[in-house]
Amino acid sequence: MLASTAERVYWLGRFIERAENTARLMLVRHQLVLDLPKHVQPQWDLLLQVMGVEERFAKRHTAVNEKNIISFVFGERNNPSSIISSLSSARENMRTAREIMPSEAWEQTNSLYLRVARRSLKGLPRGSRHTVLNNIVQSCQQITGMLAGTMNHDAAYQFIRIGRNLERADMSTRIVDAASAGLTGSEEEASPYQNVLWISVLQSLSAYQMYRLTVQRQVNPQDVLAFLFLSEEFPRAVTHCLGELENGMTPLTEQQRALREIKRVRRRVKAMGYQSLEGPALSEFVHKVQVDLEALHNVIGLTWFSSEGA
Repeated sequence: MLASTAERVYWLGRFIERAENTARLMLVRHQLVLDLPKHVQPQWDLLLQVMGVEERFAKRHTAVNEKNIISFVFGERNNPSSIISSLSSARENMRTAREIMPSEAWEQTNSLYLRVARRSLKGLPRGSRHTVLNNIVQSCQQITGMLAGTMNHDAAYQFIRIGRNLERADMSTRIVDAASAGLTGSEEEASPYQNVLWISVLQSLSAYQMYRLTVQRQVNPQDVLAFLFLSEEFPRAVTHCLGELENGMTPLTEQQRALREIKRVRRRVKAMGYQSLEGPALSEFVHKVQVDLEALHNVIGLTWFSSEGA
């Protein structure tokens, strides 16, 4: 398999997953706005911080408000992390690898991109936000299912799988990071609503029912963190994603260095005491995991995509 093709399908997996999880991140913010009283609302600019695009936003907008942030994260083409940019990149990577792609997956990806492109010209008001974002999540899941169900599970599919699970682990940590900042207002005012915050995190990852099935206790931050980082069964938990990364790499050649990097991330995740993790300590831990995942991405690139790794 050509390194250029492997890199394209790897990024295809990442961009489809990024679009889905960015929509999920926006949904959790939107739902909290509806569920919580005004004096303990989450800050919208946290979306920019979690995605690392504060400077880009500042160059495009002077007012930091809900409307501008939603527009920037949803439909701003100059923001490489926006939903429209992710879908545009996924579409282009699939187009240039169409000879190995199922036609159904291409048609679904192209259709989703065109729908979001049209929607981005109109904005995303509160009244239609949940429907539009939920449709993006479902459409991305359809594309993922089509690739899994209609594509040969050869090296090309394994690179899609690797890209998808690395992006999924990273975005799951970012959604947790969005919750770690807590709510506005005094601690006394916000305290009664902390469970609402963590329920919304579970719901944004479609994890609420599986959490209740597994943990069988009321929602609390410590149990949610342990579930989302340590579960080997839940598909969006970090440990499960690392296992899927290992499984995807096993059939490939020259995978030893990448597998060692996965083991290093796994050790950090398993060693953390989640029962005492909160506030700044939680944010610091999430940042370290994200740095580890970025290092793993770099190893993947050097191993399979660059001339140095060939």
